[in-house]
Amino acid sequence: MEYAICFVPNNPLRIEHDEASEMLTELLFGEACTVTESWGNWSKIINKTEGYVGWVTTKMLTAVSKEYFDAYDPAAQTVVTSYFSQAVSETTGEKILLTGGSLLPEYKEDGTFRVKNDRFRLNPADALPLKESLLDTARRFLNTPYLWGGKNAMGMDCSGLTQVVMRMHGIHILRNASQQAKQGELISFTQEALPGDLAFFDHGDGHISHVGMVAEEGYIIHCSGSVHIDKLDDQGIFSKELNKYTHDLRFIKRYL
Repeated sequence: MEYAICFVPNNPLRIEHDEASEMLTELLFGEACTVTESWGNWSKIINKTEGYVGWVTTKMLTAVSKEYFDAYDPAAQTVVTSYFSQAVSETTGEKILLTGGSLLPEYKEDGTFRVKNDRFRLNPADALPLKESLLDTARRFLNTPYLWGGKNAMGMDCSGLTQVVMRMHGIHILRNASQQAKQGELISFTQEALPGDLAFFDHGDGHISHVGMVAEEGYIIHCSGSVHIDKLDDQGIFSKELNKYTHDLRFIKRYL
């Protein structure tokens, strides 16, 4: 297998070929990858969407041809825009649980999409373009627990939250905070920030280590421990619970 697509809800991508190894990120349903190496039940892959390199469980990948892979543009696929959705095979009745941000290959307006030689169907409303704001979408994930490398509604990290919310609105940004910080348009003053802008933080060392979404004036929604809302000002994030600043503001960027 040289080229593959993830056709399971999520496939953890780890540093080493070991279940106990650190999870870097996840492949969500519909994300494609190249396979560069195999080791037992593991495959070393490069995620086409994000460029991440790591090891995933081979049996959770579906092989595709080079022609299919080359023509497959993740950014051009229809995205699951609901918090959760369930798709059902039209031939076997098999069910697949999908999370927000999943990609639907060869999607049709009747709610069907292709998985190899089968077609699955979901509620078409679960893949409609969102009319709500970025902030409203981010609020759907409130209280989602923090999971290093996670980017689904059962567990996510700070940049997993921002990437998934943006993708659900058709905005495809990179995976981690330091990558996302290189995209978008810089906002000159915090007073000009609007809900939906992304704020980036460091710990005084210049290295971007955290990202969150600007909420109403003076607040931010971010994932630290869980997805929640804290106060935001020119200095950074102030946690009322801890009664201290937890992250130092570096800059804010806009993606619309």
